[in-house]
Amino acid sequence: MQRIPGLGAEGLDHRSPARYFFALAGKQWAATIWGSTASVISMASQALIPVAIGRAIDLGIARNNTREVVQWSMAVLLLAMLRSVFGIAFYRHSVTTRTVTGCLTMRMVTRHVTRLGASLPRRQGDGDLIATSTADAATIGLGPLYAGRVLASVVAVAVVTVAMLMISVPLGLLVLVTIPVLSGLSGLLLRPLHRRQDEYRSQQGRLAGRAVDIASGLRVLQGVGGERRFAARFRADSARLRLADIDVARAEADLEGARVLVPGLVTVIVTYTAALLVLDHRLSIGQLVAFYGFATFLVLPLADLMEGASEVTRSWVAAGRVTRLLNFEAQDRGTPGVPVSAPEARGGAHLTDGVSGLTVPPSTFMAVACADAADADALARRVTRFEDSGDPALDGMPLSSLPLHVVRSRVLLCLNSDRFFAGTVREEIAPDGTADDEEIATALRIACATDIIDALSAGLETQMAGRGRTFSGGQLQRLRFARALLANAEFTVLVEPTNAVDAYTEYRMAENIAGFHSSPSVGRSTLVFTVSPSVLQQAQQVAYVENARVLAIGTHEELLESHAAYRVLVARDDASQVGIGI
Repeated sequence: MQRIPGLGAEGLDHRSPARYFFALAGKQWAATIWGSTASVISMASQALIPVAIGRAIDLGIARNNTREVVQWSMAVLLLAMLRSVFGIAFYRHSVTTRTVTGCLTMRMVTRHVTRLGASLPRRQGDGDLIATSTADAATIGLGPLYAGRVLASVVAVAVVTVAMLMISVPLGLLVLVTIPVLSGLSGLLLRPLHRRQDEYRSQQGRLAGRAVDIASGLRVLQGVGGERRFAARFRADSARLRLADIDVARAEADLEGARVLVPGLVTVIVTYTAALLVLDHRLSIGQLVAFYGFATFLVLPLADLMEGASEVTRSWVAAGRVTRLLNFEAQDRGTPGVPVSAPEARGGAHLTDGVSGLTVPPSTFMAVACADAADADALARRVTRFEDSGDPALDGMPLSSLPLHVVRSRVLLCLNSDRFFAGTVREEIAPDGTADDEEIATALRIACATDIIDALSAGLETQMAGRGRTFSGGQLQRLRFARALLANAEFTVLVEPTNAVDAYTEYRMAENIAGFHSSPSVGRSTLVFTVSPSVLQQAQQVAYVENARVLAIGTHEELLESHAAYRVLVARDDASQVGIGI
């Protein structure tokens, strides 16, 4: 069994589809060379069988020479055995190469998507990403499979042409002229096929993205009565995809027709010309049989050439889409010309935003109440560098000047849209595996999530379904908060982390956060964007934001006394607050 080679730190060269294919071949050069060699030997062996048969007729049967008949019959048997053995070896290695190629591509895509992180959704839709990591990865594997067949077909045609020239120069020249002309005319069909396959693949990605949007937002759509409109859009996209599929099918049908027509024309032309030469006594019966065998054999390599050109085109289209994804730059470089150095030691830095005027001190529990919910989301993404805008800084150093992994290790953003994957609860709330049971228990207690774990049959070792489908919205919110605490970031930024729990649980969570920050040795800051009075009154500081600017900072009680707009905002939320989950 062949082991899948590692990618290494640099991965594969993906500056262009051609470089990517060469890099894939380089990762499995031994298998690639052996597979190509086996394919060439297999096809060349079959190409020489008509020569052996013709010699058996001319030298053996026509002359009644049993010895020659036996010798050339053994030659035919040997060539057939070579054809079988090396044909089996070629297909075995080509399938292995295709599998390894697909696996390496999936690894490259997975690694790069992980590196891109949150910047990916703005560059490529869910549907395109799904299709790239599944269908395209499998399609790229067809390239090495058919490339070996194309190479063998070229060699076989060359062998047949040389054999024909040795027997009859006119017939050999006829083949030399006919095959390139007919193949070139058929090759004109590849460009429209390439274009239509690309269009179909793009439309397929858009439709997959639409399906993902509908599936993830079905409950919301039903709540607002929008399911019919989205269903109509999905049907319209499906119709466009069907039309694109028909265009691809037409182009493939044209190419398939040419794949049948070209070898047939070559067979007819060569056989007819050879028959005329026999009638003119310029060829023997054995040579006629050989030429007929050549013409019949040419059906196979020419068909492989046409089919291989089609499949290599598909593979090239897929490689182009994969390399475009791989060439998306990860946002982990600092601003040019700005030296990259670490800010102050952990626990002593300030997180600031120049646009809004927000300043988050070290080791504090701070809440931000925004008059407009959109300002909360924008500000939270900006100070965590999920949006490269504004002027956020960590202890005076612009976040844009720091490597992204440094920002992510020190400033954590926790949203209600963050997902859980399939795995044990322990793996999902403490994915790095460094937290011990005591630390996990502390985080669960602060997040008021201990009762969730206690209710599970296997506790922390209980298997969690993808996206945490077996838990309620309130339970997921508390587990998400526990996971954020276990990340142990210097600044933890949470956006409405309690809006899915009941009022009592919300108060307990806020109280636990305040108790957690009451110790001066914590060395961590928690920034919560919320308008919930239960959280605001427990925060050490509250910043009131209106029109994307901080208008006032103080305690909850101080802002209630000094700012009427803040009183109205909090009172409105207090009046509408209901328990919607546990």
